[in-house]
Amino acid sequence: MKPPKINRWVLSSHALTRIEERHVTAAELAKMIENPDITIEQGPKWIFAKHFSHRKDNCIAAVLLEREDENLWVIVTVMVHFQKK
Repeated sequence: MKPPKINRWVLSSHALTRIEERHVTAAELAKMIENPDITIEQGPKWIFAKHFSHRKDNCIAAVLLEREDENLWVIVTVMVHFQKK
């Protein structure tokens, strides 16, 4: 299935904590969501990931869940050192 086009997104409180802990910027999140290198559908959730050569942890990923009533995506969590299995 083709990955969704995400126009509106917000961070859950858990994701906000993770981006602070993992030093992920809003600009990096935006680049990952606009132009991911990897997308994986997991039921109602999607994983978007992108490689960043300037980061030592290289691949950042986020788990997103759509709130259908608002056409809004919620970033549930953010990961680093992501590897597709």
